[in-house]
Amino acid sequence: MSYYINIQKAIDYIENNLKENIKLEEIAKVAGYSIPHFYRVFRPLVGCSVKEYVRKRKLSNAMFDLATSKRSVTEIAFEYGYESHEAFTRTFKLAYGESPSSFRKVKAELCLFERINLLSNNNKNGVVILKPEIICKDERLLLGISRKINQGENIKFGLLSKVKNEFMEMTAEIENRVNAELYYAAYDYDVQDIIKENDEINYTYFYGVEVSEYNDISQGMVKKVIPKAKYAVFNYDIKNNILNGESLNQSVYDYIDGIWLPNSGFELSTTSDYEVINQNKNSIDYYISIK
Repeated sequence: MSYYINIQKAIDYIENNLKENIKLEEIAKVAGYSIPHFYRVFRPLVGCSVKEYVRKRKLSNAMFDLATSKRSVTEIAFEYGYESHEAFTRTFKLAYGESPSSFRKVKAELCLFERINLLSNNNKNGVVILKPEIICKDERLLLGISRKINQGENIKFGLLSKVKNEFMEMTAEIENRVNAELYYAAYDYDVQDIIKENDEINYTYFYGVEVSEYNDISQGMVKKVIPKAKYAVFNYDIKNNILNGESLNQSVYDYIDGIWLPNSGFELSTTSDYEVINQNKNSIDYYISIK
């Protein structure tokens, strides 16, 4: 176990100095190993060399900054220790196949290389701790209906199903729909309600579809813009009760909030979580907003 602890110390040092020009001997010293010994044990435990880990983490953070901020490419390059705009562009293009400037113009779903935690639990009380894909999702324009829901009444009367059925009767009126198979659900909670018992919680439930732009909006429908943000993505097979390839013995959110999140090393952000429902494939993608 000491190897895991010592290599994690090195990873933490890298993460705390990611914007600096850190040297291999400095990292090895934190772990308490000689450079050859450190180099030998780092790759098997982490899955890549220390040099590759540093490069991937710098590029992943830089890519996220390119996608979510308006700062110049040069400013971002210098922030992550590149000596010039040209050096950053060469490295970026080699990794992602295009220049940072071209990448910024393209709306893409970014797959991020996130910090590794060797000490996180892989198993808790017999339950596997899943590793969801971490992505930067671009802004989405949604159109649908929104209703205030009390969870106790929902359990008793099936209110969410009624909202879905109500919306399905309105879909023919929607213009500029992006994908005819996908539906979006989002939950916005009142902060003061989070600590209440489950059946006392109140929230606003949105159910709708994605559109490319807002034109004429039918009466009763509302806009909902989901901003660009970082998400952990879980895929749920409804028919077989399987989440990211593993069978569940509890609800999806009980697993995500009660088991995955405390062991993930991530924190929830203030951006709303949402679900993408594919009725043809009988599956749901859960987008959990993280920071």
